[in-house]
Amino acid sequence: MSRVSMSCIGQILVITCAAICADGYQPAAAAKAQIVTFDPQGSIGTYPWASNNDGTIVGFWYDSAEQVTKGFIRAPDGTITSFDHVDSRVTAAYGINGKEITTGYYTVEAGNHPAFIRQPDGTMDIFHAPGDDNGTFPIQITNKGVITGSYYDLYAIPHGFVRKMSGKILTFDAKGDTYGTSPLAINSANVVTGHYGDGNGTNHGFVRSADGRIKSFDPPGAAAGTFPQSINADGTIAGYFGDGNFVNHGFLRAADGTLTTFDVPGAVSTVANSINDNGEIAGYYNDNSGTHGFLLNAHGKYKTFDVSGSSGTFPNNVNNKGQIVGWYITGEGDYHGFVRTR
Repeated sequence: MSRVSMSCIGQILVITCAAICADGYQPAAAAKAQIVTFDPQGSIGTYPWASNNDGTIVGFWYDSAEQVTKGFIRAPDGTITSFDHVDSRVTAAYGINGKEITTGYYTVEAGNHPAFIRQPDGTMDIFHAPGDDNGTFPIQITNKGVITGSYYDLYAIPHGFVRKMSGKILTFDAKGDTYGTSPLAINSANVVTGHYGDGNGTNHGFVRSADGRIKSFDPPGAAAGTFPQSINADGTIAGYFGDGNFVNHGFLRAADGTLTTFDVPGAVSTVANSINDNGEIAGYYNDNSGTHGFLLNAHGKYKTFDVSGSSGTFPNNVNNKGQIVGWYITGEGDYHGFVRTR
């Protein structure tokens, strides 16, 4: 499952950091951490998307009884609160900030899916980006309430937006965008990153500064596309790219534009999904035995892990305390949530 597909429910440098090397590898057995699995009652598909620094988790799940997708918030004590918008078949929450304000979207019968901002008391404010003809899809919210995401035009092409605390919405596209601009992350300085598609259908990374300047980037060898996924307070971006053989590798882009690449030792594919303010990176990798989670610290040390009994483990977010959230697959093909703590 790719990290983001908004309509339904994600360089080879010769230079690599010396710290990111095979002798930094630590097998899962060496990791001293606790993994807790969870599902809202009745779920056959649970997708924890993000967590704030207090450990409150947001995401969405499929209710098998009602056959609808609902949002959820999981408190640090394990209490799960589900929510959905009236008459909506899909309510999906993607972002949460330190004030436990969440954002996402819901579907309506007539299409043109609205975006929402949900307060801790459960009230929802609804908004649409200007030019939205096929839906507005928030992906992340800062502690000050600034939101980024995509909206889709009449031709189902995505464009970027930033919604300020005042409610004012700024829309933007990366230069050279033909197949759409898709923001995926915003940091505390309102710097946004994501990807856009050119006329050949190839995706490139971009970074948008708070004043609206946009720079695109690709590491050498990113023939199959560049997919930034996360940006921390320092402006360091983590993501992945596909090489000429359509094999994925992780990358880091520093605020000064310096790019480094990495792969989990023994991996045939590496996907970096999240970076926190301490420089820790979480994601997943594939090897000959399946899909596994990893945590890479700022010193280049890897820890790999699996949810017990799973057939695939997919970390999606790491907060500043090192808490990792994501989902795993069972042998029956169902998806369930997990949280990994130190």
